[in-house]
Amino acid sequence: MMHRLTACAAVLWLGLVSSGAAAAQARCERHSGSAFRDVHWKHSQASHPLVAQVLAGDRPIALESDTCARSPLQQLIVELWRVLRDGGLVLLGEIHDNPEHHLVRQDMLWPRLDRLVATREARPAAVFEHIRADQQGQIDRFYGMASRSRRLWRAPDLLRILDWANSGWPPAQHFYPVFDGALGAGMRIYPGGAARERIKALARGDAAGLTDEERGWLEAAEALPVSLVEALKAELAASHCGVVSADAFAGMSLAQRYRDAHLASALVQAAGAHGSAVLMTGNGHVRTDRGVPWYLRRAAPQRKVFAVMLLEVEEGKTDGRAYLARDADGRPAADYTLFTPRQPRPDPCERFRQRRQ
Repeated sequence: MMHRLTACAAVLWLGLVSSGAAAAQARCERHSGSAFRDVHWKHSQASHPLVAQVLAGDRPIALESDTCARSPLQQLIVELWRVLRDGGLVLLGEIHDNPEHHLVRQDMLWPRLDRLVATREARPAAVFEHIRADQQGQIDRFYGMASRSRRLWRAPDLLRILDWANSGWPPAQHFYPVFDGALGAGMRIYPGGAARERIKALARGDAAGLTDEERGWLEAAEALPVSLVEALKAELAASHCGVVSADAFAGMSLAQRYRDAHLASALVQAAGAHGSAVLMTGNGHVRTDRGVPWYLRRAAPQRKVFAVMLLEVEEGKTDGRAYLARDADGRPAADYTLFTPRQPRPDPCERFRQRRQ
């Protein structure tokens, strides 16, 4: 009899272990039941093997597992929210005209993995490169009108008030998800971009009429080491398809550095008001060697900085390390890299050459 009881207990124990292992391998799902963006990518017919993969530096992100088995994207979300919970600064890069980058960052902006991320009700600020400092009044008007309305105001309302159609950015519909992500998460939205006329003037070499605050950003921009300035000028020349010499980009380089200093200042100020902050910006600005993080290390050395690049995959290119932007010492110029589907677009160099003919 005792032998039979022991055998039954053993079978029961094995069953519990088996079911526990199965539970540990269950996929982490949103409480809403809707899928994360990486699930959509993996089920696309032309999926690239790197799509939805994440590198931490130049190695695959280490997946933790407790009540469920996380995907690389879910692990990335967990880690960035840990940084925000502890008062850090998160920079989420983008390629401006890729709608998938705005969709996946909507996933990142709300800690839907509540079982895995103890946020302590953190509601960081959301700073957008795409909104200029001189548009703060329009943001205030949006929040004022939204507070008096009987309906929920969302991204189309905000972008209409911001006159997005005349902003020079890709279509507003591309950006609705990321703005709705911030609004839905209860994040206060702030402008990150510098005034348009100031940037144009600096690109022409005109630094007249600067306020004391603007002069501080310019001085920070001029303090970037010469080797990093030269690397930036080379990158600008490459982005213009090699048609223009790198020596011609001195003004444009200064304007780019000024924008980085301005973005860093906006991020630090927003974090000071809300405890932590997220920056939505182009991949070039999140570079840890010479982008916004360089200025953050000077302005807020006590805060942890977490920089994420979103890179498009290329047909036949399957080594993730070959995609990485690197600093002068060969180290990855982002803390994390998320690989996404590619957005079809015309050859930019061909279009650039045609405009110059």
